[in-house]
Amino acid sequence: MMTLFRRAVLPLAAALLALPVSAMAGQRSYAASHGAAPFVTEHLIPGSDLDLDQVDRTLPQARVVALTLDDGPDANDPRILDILKAHGAKATFFYIGAKIPAHHDIARLVAASGNEVGSHTQTHPMTTDLTPAEREWNLAQAEKALAAVGVTATWFRPPFGDVDEALAALARRHGMATVLWTADSQDWKDSGPDVIRHRVTERLVPGAVLLMHSTKAATVAALPAILEEGERRGLRFVTMSEWDAAMRQSVTPEMALLHPAPQRR
Repeated sequence: MMTLFRRAVLPLAAALLALPVSAMAGQRSYAASHGAAPFVTEHLIPGSDLDLDQVDRTLPQARVVALTLDDGPDANDPRILDILKAHGAKATFFYIGAKIPAHHDIARLVAASGNEVGSHTQTHPMTTDLTPAEREWNLAQAEKALAAVGVTATWFRPPFGDVDEALAALARRHGMATVLWTADSQDWKDSGPDVIRHRVTERLVPGAVLLMHSTKAATVAALPAILEEGERRGLRFVTMSEWDAAMRQSVTPEMALLHPAPQRR
């Protein structure tokens, strides 16, 4: 019996020892560990004063989808802008600070396009594995890089969806709200356009936050059909700030009574 116990436990112990300290401490976000976040404040927009439980997504003003595009700036971005304009759609581009100098003109074009640009850190690290000083450097350097193209970011997308309470609080000190996603296109798997389109349209619902990557040619190819399907369903594709405003406008007294805000100590 003892031999069987050792055979079962020792591999588990070895696996736990191989994990980063933050993973053992349960600090990985829901999106990082499950692939997407539910429509719940603490998982989707951690630290926000907006209680998503109080949002009535059956209301007309809630029929929006936040389209987010990570990992730019990229040479694909001007083509994406053309597609968005053709469909009357908007998006939030989450930019990596270290990539901005090589794509300075594109970043400026996007920043001036009426769409939104947020921060995706300076170097795209697994952020909860960093020291506090390294986290601060990553956010501060990205802030400087974005400022060079005329952007003051108000939204932060942690790479890999990897965020904890301390990182969300640090982003707020930099003037940014943190957002994860409810729908992952998984275009990073190098899937074809049809697979990406099907994966996304299965998850197109009012209030969704859609994750895509502007660095993928298949994403660009799939985007028109995704926007068209959203239009058929009566959904509008908007920036994160527009999404936030729409969700706040969809908080109703009835939903607030059903889901009272927790008392803060």
